[in-house]
Amino acid sequence: MDRHPQVLPPYRSLFVVDVKDFNGREGSRHAELTKDIPQILRLAFERAGLAQAWQQQRFHRHTGDGYFAGFDSAMLPLLLNPLLSALQDELLHRNARGLAAGHGQPLRMRAAITVGPVTEFAKRPTGDRSGDAQIETHRLVDADPVRNLLTRSGDTTCLAAIVSERAYHDAVASGYSAERPDLYVPVEVEAKSYRSRAFLRVPSPSGELLAKGFVAAEPAGSAPARAPDERRGATPTTSTVLDKAYARR
Repeated sequence: MDRHPQVLPPYRSLFVVDVKDFNGREGSRHAELTKDIPQILRLAFERAGLAQAWQQQRFHRHTGDGYFAGFDSAMLPLLLNPLLSALQDELLHRNARGLAAGHGQPLRMRAAITVGPVTEFAKRPTGDRSGDAQIETHRLVDADPVRNLLTRSGDTTCLAAIVSERAYHDAVASGYSAERPDLYVPVEVEAKSYRSRAFLRVPSPSGELLAKGFVAAEPAGSAPARAPDERRGATPTTSTVLDKAYARR
């Protein structure tokens, strides 16, 4: 069957958060926490001076233990800076109040940020969407490298983020986020059929992250991991294509 060219869907900046150890909390608190997550995010956006951006979400949905939202592509740098630091501060503030009141374990989150074309099947904010960028966002937020950041840090590290390679190059390496690129640590991510390079960002590192870095060392005697595209017969990944493109600039 012949394929025909199509109009490219609009580019969106995609942002998702998941709560660490959501299922480890009392089931009676799940509904309350699910309801609290967008409220925490709204306060973080306001803390970052981005209240209007929060009101202008293109689409959003609850994920039970998290929240997924799409914004205009122009918002991408601001989702990195100042939002990530503002979300860390908001969570730290919330946890301090909760622990002082005797409310159990602190709330800690993982975040993933990507950018790319998204097909929108309905105009309503909660309508269905599809596209590789959306799949990538959910693969990244569940990836081991970002999960390990919260495992290897203390409770003062309330937020660990992972950023797609495209988002990093478009917003950070380009200078639009006004951040030092060395605040972001590159990692290889493999999740199901997804393979690519991404970048870790921790606004407030603690514990082992300070002592040993964002990426855990390989066990002694183990062979260094090879990039996916270096494996025999593997298809070049997005990172390989982007590296070659940027090298030609």
